[in-house]
Amino acid sequence: MSQSLLSAEGIHLNYGPIKVLKDVTLTLEEGERHVIIGPNGAGKTTLFKVLSGELRPTAGQILLEGDDVSRTTGFHRVRRGVGRSFQVARVFLEMTALDNVAVAAEARHAYEGVRPGLWRISATRRVMDEAAELLSVLGLDALRDTPASMLSHGDRKRLELAMSLALRPRILMLDEPTAGMSPTDRAAAVHLIDRIMRDNGISLILTEHDMGVVFQLGTRLSVLNYGELVVSGTPEEVRQNPMVREIYLGRNAYA
Repeated sequence: MSQSLLSAEGIHLNYGPIKVLKDVTLTLEEGERHVIIGPNGAGKTTLFKVLSGELRPTAGQILLEGDDVSRTTGFHRVRRGVGRSFQVARVFLEMTALDNVAVAAEARHAYEGVRPGLWRISATRRVMDEAAELLSVLGLDALRDTPASMLSHGDRKRLELAMSLALRPRILMLDEPTAGMSPTDRAAAVHLIDRIMRDNGISLILTEHDMGVVFQLGTRLSVLNYGELVVSGTPEEVRQNPMVREIYLGRNAYA
């Protein structure tokens, strides 16, 4: 049996006496698109924070290609190829779209151990070209010189995705990537994410509330409820699971 790219084994997360995650176990395989769903308060974002290194689990292990990274920082996991976006886009509002992506590309060079002084002299143009190319891929080329503060919500989300891609991740974690988008922007975002994953061979793990997005993007779904894993399987297996239909999707959903 091949080794999982990322796995969470028996994860517990407590805030004092409050048990937020309870014995959660899941995996991400090479090339997989694993969507974590569940009602509000189910623990999805908390699990994301544990997987990305923002929070340390109370108990359990996070393995990255078999290596225990449970106690490592998010910075360490970025260096190991884990990129992440957030529910609310985190960009540098006072900087242009191009400069935002260039900062991320420059950070990657720092992760790779290139001495900043030498790198700045020899590679500034290369990094700016790379940033411009990513903006073009994300459909933001016309906004490259626009301050991030002037971008729409959907464009900020795309900019954050460009910044994540500038790190050249093997695993991309997206926390509700279409939240707050119009139906048109949501459809465009799904098409874009699908194409980027296929073209770059990136494995994806994401949370999402919109069921249309979930079933378009997911190759495997895991359902959380009150911090516990209810079921994990293919979209069709999850769609037909009686417990999921009752607890999350509703008793008569997708009948």
